Amino acid sequence: MSPLEMNRRALLGLLGAGALVAVAGESASARTLPGVRAAAEDPLALLVQRRAIMLAGDGSAAAVPELAGVLSGMSDAAAASWNAMVRPAASPGIWSDLPLSGVSGTVLSGNMGVTFNRIFDLALAYATAGCAQHGDAALAADLVGALTWLSANVYKAGKSPVGNWWFWEIGVPRKAADICILLHDVVPADVRTSLLAAARYFTPDPNWRGRGTSLAETGANRTDKALSCALRGILDGRADEIALARDALSDTVRAGKNSVFGYVTSGDGFYVDGSFVQHTYLPYVGTYGVVTLGGIAEILGLLGGSDWDVTDPKKSVVLDAVEASYAPFVWNGRMMEAVRGRAVSRQAEPDYVDGAAAITAILLLAQGAGEPYRARYLALVKGWLQRCTDEKLYGLPTQTVAKSLLVTSILGDSSVAPADAPVYTKAFGDQDRLVHHRPGFSAVVNLSSKRIGRYEWGNRENNLGWYQGDGLTFFYSAADPAQYSADFWPTIDPYRLPGTTVTAAPRANGATDGTGIPRAFQAFGGGLALDERWGVQGMDHLNFDKSLSARKSWFFLDDKVVCLGSAIASASGFDVFTTIDNRSFAQGTVPNVRTDNRNRVLTSADGAITVKRNVHIMGHGGYVFLKGENVSGAIDVQVVPRSGDWQTINSGSDTGGTTDVKNRDYVTVTHHHGTNPSGGGYAYIVLPNVAHSVTFTESDAPTVEVLANNAQAQAIRVAGQGLVLANFFQATPAGTTPAYGVTVGGPCSVAVRTDAGRTTVALSDPSRTQTTARVVLAGVAESTVAEGDDGVRVVGTSPLTLEFDLDGHGHAKRIVLGA
Repeated sequence: MSPLEMNRRALLGLLGAGALVAVAGESASARTLPGVRAAAEDPLALLVQRRAIMLAGDGSAAAVPELAGVLSGMSDAAAASWNAMVRPAASPGIWSDLPLSGVSGTVLSGNMGVTFNRIFDLALAYATAGCAQHGDAALAADLVGALTWLSANVYKAGKSPVGNWWFWEIGVPRKAADICILLHDVVPADVRTSLLAAARYFTPDPNWRGRGTSLAETGANRTDKALSCALRGILDGRADEIALARDALSDTVRAGKNSVFGYVTSGDGFYVDGSFVQHTYLPYVGTYGVVTLGGIAEILGLLGGSDWDVTDPKKSVVLDAVEASYAPFVWNGRMMEAVRGRAVSRQAEPDYVDGAAAITAILLLAQGAGEPYRARYLALVKGWLQRCTDEKLYGLPTQTVAKSLLVTSILGDSSVAPADAPVYTKAFGDQDRLVHHRPGFSAVVNLSSKRIGRYEWGNRENNLGWYQGDGLTFFYSAADPAQYSADFWPTIDPYRLPGTTVTAAPRANGATDGTGIPRAFQAFGGGLALDERWGVQGMDHLNFDKSLSARKSWFFLDDKVVCLGSAIASASGFDVFTTIDNRSFAQGTVPNVRTDNRNRVLTSADGAITVKRNVHIMGHGGYVFLKGENVSGAIDVQVVPRSGDWQTINSGSDTGGTTDVKNRDYVTVTHHHGTNPSGGGYAYIVLPNVAHSVTFTESDAPTVEVLANNAQAQAIRVAGQGLVLANFFQATPAGTTPAYGVTVGGPCSVAVRTDAGRTTVALSDPSRTQTTARVVLAGVAESTVAEGDDGVRVVGTSPLTLEFDLDGHGHAKRIVLGA
C-alpha cells in the first residue's frame, strides 16, 4: 500500500463512522496503538479504539514523508518533557516548574492543568507510530506513576476546587479521559477509576456548571463537557453517561434552550445571520466557536453508527455554520483576529493556530455530513491550504499527527478542486461585525456597543486590550500574511491600534484574576452590506471613562476603505489622536515610504514627518487624506522601534507568554486632534495592496466625495458607480434636506445605488431603537418595486419615501426600484 493510499485510509478512518468501524477491526491498526485491543464485538471497546485512532492515527503517518519533520519534532519535545519529570512522582509536583502544593489556588489550578497537558502529550507520543517513544514501556511506567500520584493527591473526588473552575470541570477531565484512552491497557483499573470518579465529582452533569443546576452551560463549555462525559462513560462502561453526553448537546433537560444545534436570539450561540457569541457579549467564532465546532465534530465522529448516535435533526444548524459563521472569518488558513477575543494575547496560539483548529474540525465533520456539505467543506479547506504561505502546512500547530493526516490527504486528493478565495461583503448584525473580502485584500473592524463588548480580559490574559473594540481595523493581504502573528500583539503600542481614536490618558495593566468584558455605552454599532459588494459600518463612540466622544464610520468599496471621524470631543486634558495605521515590520526591514508623492527612506532617527496629502508604504499600500467638513489637525508618519514581551500582555497560568524581548519596527500614521478638542474630525482612504501610482492618482483626483462628516451624519458618494453610503446617528433635522438628497427619520445605515435605470436601497438600524425606519430620497424617479424584502414598502412618490420594518437585530433590508 502506498503512503498516499495509507493516508487516504487514515482520512476515512478519522472522518467516517462507518469507515472507523472497518478500520478499528483491522489488526494492523491494533498493532500501531499500544494499549488498545481490537474488539469489534464489544461496542464500548470499539469506541475506545475509535477514540484512540482519532487521537493518534492508525499508524500511516510514519510512511508520509511530509510528516517526518512533525514526528521528529514531537519526539524531541517528548524526550525533553520526559527527561524533566520528577521520578518517582512526589510532592510538590510531577515537574519542578509546576508545583502542586504550597501555592495559591489560582496557581494550583493552572499548574494542574498544564501538568495534565504534558502527560497527555507524552501519552500521545507513546501511542503514535513514528515517534521515538512509541510503545516505550519505561515511559508508560513513568506515566502510570505520575497518574497514580495525581489521582491520590491532586485531582480526586471530594477535594475543594480552588482557583480557576475551568481546569477542574473541563480542562483536566478532558485530558484525563484521553490519557486513559491512549494508555488504556497500561493504566491500572483503580487509577483510571479514581481519575474518572474525580471528573464525575467536579462535573457530574455536562448541562450545568459545577455540582449545581443554577447555571446552564452553553456553547464551547457545553460541548467540552459533553465530550468528557461521553469518554468517561465509554471508559467506565456507563451507557447512561454516554447518553447523557449525547443529550446534553441538544439540552434535552431544558427542552433545547441551550442546545448547541439551535439558533439563539440573545446570549451565547449561533444566530441566523451567522454570528456566534460566547460569554454573552463577544464575537468568538474564532476560539470558543472553534472549540464548539471541534467538540461537536469529535462527538459525532466518536458516536456515529453506535447505539448513541446523535440524531438531533437540528444538526443542520452546525453544518450550515461552517459556511455561514466560520468561513467568512478564515483568511488563507488564518482565523481573523476580530473574532478571537482574548486569545489574541496567547503566544502559543496565533491566528494560524485557530485557523488550523477550524480546518481540522471542518474536515472531521466532512465525511459524516453527507452531500452537499462534504464537497463544499473539502473545497473550502483545500483552497485555504493552497493559499496558505506558512511552512506549517502539513504539521498543523497544536494539532495531532492524526489531524495533520487529514491535511496531507486533502492536499493529495486530485478529485477535490479548491474553492476560490472569497470575494464578498457580509454583515453580522448580531455581533457588530462586517467582513469585506476583495481580490487584493480583506478587512474587518472591531466595533463595540451596549450589546457587544470592547474586549475581554480574564485570568491574566489580554492585559493591555483596552482599545481593541474601539474601532481597531484589520487589513489582510498576501503582501504581509503574518502581520498579526509575527509578535504584533506584544510589540504594538496598545494606545495606537489602527483605526482607533483615543486619549493619551495612562491605563493600568489589567493582569488580575477573574474575567470581564467592558461594554460600550452607546447603542449605535453596526451597519450593512449592499449586494455582497459594498459595506457600511459605524459606531457612536464614547470611551471607557466617558472622557472622549466621537462618531466613526467605515465605508468598504471595491479597492479601498474610506474612514470618517467627526464630533471628536474631549475634556480629559490629554492629547487625542486617531491612528490611521500602525504597520509592523521585522526590525530593520521597513520599506521606503512615500509622503506627499516624495520618496523617503524613513528611519526612527527622522522622527515624525508631517504630511498633507498622502502616505504610501512601498509594497503594502497607500493612505489618502481627504478634505472636508470638520477635518482638522496635523497628520504625521514615523518609524517607531518597539519592544515588548508576551508575558506582559498574557501572564495566564496555562497560556502565559515568555519574557523574551521581541523587537519590531512600526510605520505609524497618526492624525492628531490636539488636547481637549471640540468637534474635531478626520477623513482618509486606505488603499491596501496597491502600487504607489494608484495612491498618487487617488490623491490627485479622489474617486470618493465626502458628502457629510458631522455629528448627525457621515456619508460618501463614489464616482462612476451611482453609489451613496451613509451612517445617520440621528434623524435628519426638521426642515433640512442634505445636498445628496437622503433624509431619514431616525438613526440608521443606508446604501443607495442607481444603475441601469434601477435604484437599490438597503437600510439597517445599528442602534436597534426603531421598529420601523423611514427614508426619503429626493431626485429618485423610480417608484415601481422590482424586488424587495418583506416589510419594505413605498409610502410616497413625490419625493420617494420608503419604510422598512426592522427586526431589532440590526439586520438590513433591501428594495430595488425600477422597471
